[in-house]
Amino acid sequence: MDKGVSLQQLYEMYKRWVINNPNLVTDVETVATWSSYFVAGKINKSPIVSELVYSLSKLLSLFNDRLIKEAYGGAVHYYGLSDQIKLCLTVIHYCEVFVELVVKQKCGSRGKWTAATLIQLFKCSSALILLYKYKELPIQHPPIPALQRKKFTEGKETDENSNAFFTLRRSGRVVRKVDGAPPVSFRDWQPIKVKDDNKQTLDINNLLLAESLHILKPLIHLSAMRVFGTKAWKQWLVALGLDLASMKLYNRHMQDLSYEQRLEISRRKLGLVLYLLRSPMYNGYSKNVIESILSSLSNKLPMAGFICGPIIQYLSHWQEIYFYMWAS
Repeated sequence: MDKGVSLQQLYEMYKRWVINNPNLVTDVETVATWSSYFVAGKINKSPIVSELVYSLSKLLSLFNDRLIKEAYGGAVHYYGLSDQIKLCLTVIHYCEVFVELVVKQKCGSRGKWTAATLIQLFKCSSALILLYKYKELPIQHPPIPALQRKKFTEGKETDENSNAFFTLRRSGRVVRKVDGAPPVSFRDWQPIKVKDDNKQTLDINNLLLAESLHILKPLIHLSAMRVFGTKAWKQWLVALGLDLASMKLYNRHMQDLSYEQRLEISRRKLGLVLYLLRSPMYNGYSKNVIESILSSLSNKLPMAGFICGPIIQYLSHWQEIYFYMWAS
């Protein structure tokens, strides 16, 4: 009983510390996450330890986000099926590489690919439920994004159009409030968009197809690697083609999507750069170019060698672990 009480007290102390020091908590989580990258190669079994540190730091951040939301009046209920699926997918998003590395160590390469296939089957089936039953599109990666704590704790995190505009009575014209404008760096200088639930401007079939291609890409890519090999151009082109097809469909409706939806699509477009790090592009072309640039920076810029050196040393190792990057 005493032990239970002490654990409860310890939890309450930790909870109060998180609530009272959200900025400090964020700094600690950031240091923990970045430390995972510098563990590589420093100790025995470093890839597994590195991924363990990364996964734990991200799970801790997810837990702390929930504490902060509860403390500042946010609605945090993971009881509905949709919320439970998002929570499961977020946890898997942070832990899947660690699981694959552990399975590979215990069961070899075949066990790793079996684990990867089972994980992707669960992720794809769960994401399809979110898509077709709850019309979640595009599905974010991770599905539960990190909380913008500073805005949330200061009461500045509001809905896109909440208290941001008013409507003139006679003309019906929508006018943005001075204090409702976003920061200059985030402005698109377009007229404010008012959500109208009664007006369906989106071609939902196109969007469902676009998101379905994105969701099914991991399984299709796994199948392509099984057929053509992990370093073949065909499997690389299959994955790239699916991403491009999905984005082409989304591009037809970008003006009709919300800010959050456009942000996720933009993140996916930026993720196309990572195809330079996938085999066989990396092995045939990108590796020499990247190493030459990093070596040049290391020689010309003071102190750059402390950063570029480890990157050059472990780049191939990281590429071997993350080269498929299905969630990108």
